[in-house]
Amino acid sequence: ELRRFDDALHALETARDLYHQTGNINGEASAWNNLGGTLQELRRFDDGLHALETARDLHQRTGNTNGEADAWNNFGGTLQELRRFDDALQAHQTARDLHQQTGDAHGEAGAWNNLGNAYRGLRHFDDALRTHQTARDLYQQTGDAHGQATAWNNLGTSLKELRRFEESLQAHGTARDLYRQTGATHGQAVAWNNLGNVFQDLRRFEDALRAHETARDFHEQIGDAHGQAVAWNNIGTAYRGLDRADEAVVAGERAAAMLAATRDWFNTGEAWGELATTLTAAGADAARVREAWEQSADAYARAGAREEADASREHAGGTEPAGVQPLAAADRPENDAP
Repeated sequence: ELRRFDDALHALETARDLYHQTGNINGEASAWNNLGGTLQELRRFDDGLHALETARDLHQRTGNTNGEADAWNNFGGTLQELRRFDDALQAHQTARDLHQQTGDAHGEAGAWNNLGNAYRGLRHFDDALRTHQTARDLYQQTGDAHGQATAWNNLGTSLKELRRFEESLQAHGTARDLYRQTGATHGQAVAWNNLGNVFQDLRRFEDALRAHETARDFHEQIGDAHGQAVAWNNIGTAYRGLDRADEAVVAGERAAAMLAATRDWFNTGEAWGELATTLTAAGADAARVREAWEQSADAYARAGAREEADASREHAGGTEPAGVQPLAAADRPENDAP
């Protein structure tokens, strides 16, 4: 919760080993499950998948259906980070069904919420909207204000994709206020960043800049380098909208470097694409712009995003289709990981 993931990893590995020594299979399974979530935060996704598969299998062995459901839900969240959205969809559906079988409404809410994120990754925005609404209602029934905030935040992102901007602003504003009530600084940062993205779509760039700067400051407060990087990228895009090209370039360069340091190659590709667009607007020489597009293509390729890599290579070759502009890097979706 303090985002000290290396310390969390050490504690959970110790717990796992002690449970194993004493033959406590359920305890060991829970430790493996939490290890999987921590490894995801450290962007060690293959290790995270292994940990969550182990947790799932151990819970199956002991007949702990809720534990198995939690492992499936977290497994789907890691698959989303790998952009394997179809596989993630199946994992979250399995988690939802298992929680329904046991009558665990809170666990079911988390599965519905993450299911919506998988739908959004597949660009099934109406399905995403419906599932996030279901998650919100279930969280409300169980009295989980933080869960409600998470669902409202994801609901706002789906509404933005459906171009229902005013409703999106209201949803993210509700999420921000609930996060503030529960003292969730990271959640507030994510909500402010998403508010800024909606303001950008409305071309309210001054409001967007203030929102993204607030997000950056919150992320800096809790030592979240990845969140700061995403905020810097969106700050650069807001500067570009305000015709403050030099500041936009500085922010974009910082974002690309920070995202690469966190090994988030997909958003690194997006940040380099944003920077290339900003450099073009700033009147930079063609070689510098081409290098930025090539960096974008390389990062996307490392993320396994072939279509995006090919598009960046086309831009680098000077064959950019008319009217195409890269999107601002969005913050990672809020996933529920017990």
